[in-house]
Amino acid sequence: MCEQPLESFLKDVSLLTLGSLGNLGLAFDVGRYVGNVVRSMGYYYYVIGPLDTLSQDDPDHFYRVHKSPFITAEVYEYLSQGLGSSGVIAVLDGRGKIDAGLIGALNNRKLTLPTIVEDRSKADLLVNLGFNTSFILVQDGGYTFLNGAPKILYWSSAMLDADELRRKVLSNAIIYLSPGEIQVRKTFARSGVVVFSDEPFVLELAKKVLESRSAPGRVPW
Repeated sequence: MCEQPLESFLKDVSLLTLGSLGNLGLAFDVGRYVGNVVRSMGYYYYVIGPLDTLSQDDPDHFYRVHKSPFITAEVYEYLSQGLGSSGVIAVLDGRGKIDAGLIGALNNRKLTLPTIVEDRSKADLLVNLGFNTSFILVQDGGYTFLNGAPKILYWSSAMLDADELRRKVLSNAIIYLSPGEIQVRKTFARSGVVVFSDEPFVLELAKKVLESRSAPGRVPW
């Protein structure tokens, strides 16, 4: 089970970056790439993100996709499909705060992925909310399935070019709010242009966005 954040595989590409994409389908390619890397590390499961949506009181804004449960579920679906194409099973993080609206959105998509929980009572709570899936506990440095059993996918996919993918994602996630300044990784900004990296190619694109007053990204907060 791999729990490393997306940014450890693609610099500056976080869940929040994916939630800001104008083309959410790029999350599939991110999942496919991460899946290939995770498989090369010897893992068959990858934790994609929490059962929670974005809010200002989150301990880590970049470990959330979007304030909307529907967009969060859509990104999770693309990510899980991309991972699956590379032979890796997506897992949700049900520890901590959960958003009942997100659970409903996942159920509507029939995206009941294996889910890590703190204890059996959290699993029971999720079942009572209609989220029936395989639950996993972290115990003694390993993982225990409360119901169901571990599975292995035996296929893989061709590796994508990391630099090209990263450029596509960071460029498509640039957000125009209003005339103003370029805001780098500034969550809940209200003016200017928001970007998720300070690399020169992103900043150059941001300058053009300020001139044109148009950008592909969508505000996730």
